[in-house]
Amino acid sequence: MTETLLELINVPRNHVLSTIHNYLTKMTSNYEPIRRLPNMQDAGPSELAQRDNAVTKLRSLFGLRGYDRAETPILEQTELYLRKSGGTLSSRLYGFTEPGGYEVSLRPEFTAAILRQTIDNMTDSNAVRIMYDGPVFRYARPEDEDGLKTRQFTQLGAELIGPSSSDADGEIIAMSLEGLNCLEIADTRVVVGHVGVIAKALEAFGLSERAKLFLIANISELKKGGSNSVLEKAATFGFLPDTAVADLETSDNRTQIEEKIDRVLSDGIVGPFGQNIGPRTVEDIVSRLSKKLSETDDPDNFKKALQMLSAITQINGNANNALQNAKKVLSESGLDPAIISSCADVISSAQVEGVPIEQINIDFGLARGITYYTGMIFDIYSNENNSKSHQTLGGGGRYDGLTRALGYDYDFPSLGFAYNLDALVACQRPDTESGSKTYFVSPENCGSVQAAVSEARKLRAAGKRAAVEYKNNGATSSSVQSEGESR
Repeated sequence: MTETLLELINVPRNHVLSTIHNYLTKMTSNYEPIRRLPNMQDAGPSELAQRDNAVTKLRSLFGLRGYDRAETPILEQTELYLRKSGGTLSSRLYGFTEPGGYEVSLRPEFTAAILRQTIDNMTDSNAVRIMYDGPVFRYARPEDEDGLKTRQFTQLGAELIGPSSSDADGEIIAMSLEGLNCLEIADTRVVVGHVGVIAKALEAFGLSERAKLFLIANISELKKGGSNSVLEKAATFGFLPDTAVADLETSDNRTQIEEKIDRVLSDGIVGPFGQNIGPRTVEDIVSRLSKKLSETDDPDNFKKALQMLSAITQINGNANNALQNAKKVLSESGLDPAIISSCADVISSAQVEGVPIEQINIDFGLARGITYYTGMIFDIYSNENNSKSHQTLGGGGRYDGLTRALGYDYDFPSLGFAYNLDALVACQRPDTESGSKTYFVSPENCGSVQAAVSEARKLRAAGKRAAVEYKNNGATSSSVQSEGESR
């Protein structure tokens, strides 16, 4: 009939087919498919089911310890996250100016917002126990050490606000491990550090607050054995006169120092303490820091403190051995070994909470990208997971000074931890069961769509998952099937 029609209208067949092809080509989208952003992940039904199951279990577990849920906005003023976090976190923020003129960011973590919410709504001095979960966002460049990590991930955590004793530290550490046990994640371990011990040891050298912050900020570099580079950087920022680094292979003059600071600042580090440099020039910064810091810090004491810190950051291993080695380093540095007692108290409190000493390691070189921690800090991981990806499952610590940094006129003892929930789910054994069965009702076998809908409603009324299998969704051999089997 098609050939006859073409003959009647006297149009060549090839021309008609070409016209149809051209028409269909024009109907095809000229747009490229829109792909996911780099390092962003979708989550399918099975993954979400496993995640929801983990959340339910952890909420129940934490609830038994008296923790209640709280939520905070995903979008907050950027300043909330910059307080006490310095340049490290600022480079990770997804920030922009919203239509109302506020500088805002997607939340990179929960702690600051949870603490703000709690303090604003606190009616008495009793301890407050809060748990939370939700998505967080941290940008990482491909060339960064963690550049391959997902930029959006789910955090689930808890905050204990009010207690200042090491007993509370033990509770938080024990909770973090209990959660892993609850999810049947095997061979777990906690690695504990202590910023408070480091800070107290540095105080014995009579250093300024800026000098102590500088050294603590460089713990990661010292742990890698980079004491010379840290010493050179200290001279750059004015902690030492030029003669104090004469033993270095390099010989920096004034111009080279300015060039070095300019290079550091252009890389996104606005200063050793996270100040906003504003309109000041690099020379202004060098002059101001050199004058202020060289007047308050003795170069010899600074170098002794750096030497002590270089030694203690190498201590990592079994808790009892690590504590003994730390005492030895403190003694050899002319310091009181009792400084280490606050870390020992944390370990003892964790043991009281039921954590075996064999499950605890101490690492005095443990550092945090977020700098509001003031006491114990810790990471948790599964040995199996750690050997594959070297990614911690979560971590936390004490941050007693954060309330003042957020603008309140007092310090409020606080501590907490958070899991990377996506990492926890990845550690769990795959769920071999499909969960609730879904019954698919065929209109063809039921006689009509109306009859199929009625049958599906009956199944749902009985508490069963049921859906109508509409035409072209696949043939079935009976009116109702469950995962391919006749009902």
